[in-house]
Amino acid sequence: MNSGYPSEDEVIADLGDKVMATFGLVVAQTRADLNVYRRTFPMWASGATDRGLLSWCHDRAWAHLPRLFDGVSEVSFVDQPPLRELYVGLRYRLRWKKHDVFDRVATYPTQTAVEFLEQDPPTLAGMEEIRLVAGYRWDPVTREIGSGILSLRNGNEKVVWSHVLDEPDADRDGLTEVTPIVPAGGPTAPQIVVHRLDERPQQSGTTES
Repeated sequence: MNSGYPSEDEVIADLGDKVMATFGLVVAQTRADLNVYRRTFPMWASGATDRGLLSWCHDRAWAHLPRLFDGVSEVSFVDQPPLRELYVGLRYRLRWKKHDVFDRVATYPTQTAVEFLEQDPPTLAGMEEIRLVAGYRWDPVTREIGSGILSLRNGNEKVVWSHVLDEPDADRDGLTEVTPIVPAGGPTAPQIVVHRLDERPQQSGTTES
């Protein structure tokens, strides 16, 4: 344990099984969404920039977070892009970010970002605000979502600890991918039929109600 920081076991116990399991489910469902996107629109996915694809994954994660935490009274949200945060009780404040292989996160060094990543000096036990980062490891070569991660850091470079999230078993927990049915050759735009004036369909003398 690093002096002045809550331990990994302490934080996980405080967050509870429901919160930890839901974080893992968010990662699993976001990965499933990315797989569907790649199968359905392979050219769009392969042509996306790294930043664009990561933003897409981030949006999908944030589509799942409020839905999966619906009804969990101790979890609340601030969803006012670009600021997106969630709170667990009064002690834990979290952001969702991708981690690299060294569990570093990327962020613009704004004052609010720097303040979030740096922990406050220790105060009375249980009274401090603990800032955490949840998300997943991202492979920049394959552009795949790896293990789900929960990390505590003091600044971007100093990772105090990181915890690999448990993810649901697809067969056990009903996590399945739904692939939309796409016509052969890919999605098509609506067809509009245009007639020349001398080719307009002849109207009958009666109308139907």
